[in-house]
Amino acid sequence: MTLNQILLDASAVLDLSSSLPSGDELTLRRNYANQAVEDAAATGQLPEFKVEYNLYTTGSQQVPLAGFREFMRDPQALVDGAWLTFPEIELEDKYAAIGNYCYLTGNPQSGYVLNFNGLDAGMTLSVIYQRYPSGMPSLTSICELSDPTYVTRKIESYVLYSRGDDRFQTAEARANNVLLNMTGRKMKGPGGQYKSTRMGFTNPLG
Repeated sequence: MTLNQILLDASAVLDLSSSLPSGDELTLRRNYANQAVEDAAATGQLPEFKVEYNLYTTGSQQVPLAGFREFMRDPQALVDGAWLTFPEIELEDKYAAIGNYCYLTGNPQSGYVLNFNGLDAGMTLSVIYQRYPSGMPSLTSICELSDPTYVTRKIESYVLYSRGDDRFQTAEARANNVLLNMTGRKMKGPGGQYKSTRMGFTNPLG
């Protein structure tokens, strides 16, 4: 669904109109639409924003990550048919760390760089991470969410709240229901089976 259609659907509820608002109101609602996608992406790790970056290494220990938000798992490198894990550590811990590891430098504005220790030439590197939404800069832009009606409901909530209209609570509840349904469906893996949460620690009790 395009941003244009999302805004038209919202106008049908907010303005009882089949046309787009104009001027500052249109700009405001376009900003609300992009904020809604950001809100959805911030709630969890949605498949829409999953990126796998593959690279055949040439010996460089630094890899730039476009749009990086957070890792979905530690980076892996294929060596002689087996996957070798490079655990992420904090930047300040690199001075005492040994073996294979990685750490991030940079920030959202300048971009992130993934730094490795133990990465050699001839490896096939796989980095799976969550990226930030690309945004919808034009009315013809396609919404990245699997259920764009969340964006429509969220625009309605934002506008009603800005008007001091008590109906924003109903609109917000409708938006949250769409988001819950969308994220619930995303918890299904191949074959329709529900995904299990992968443990990221070792039980000290065995």
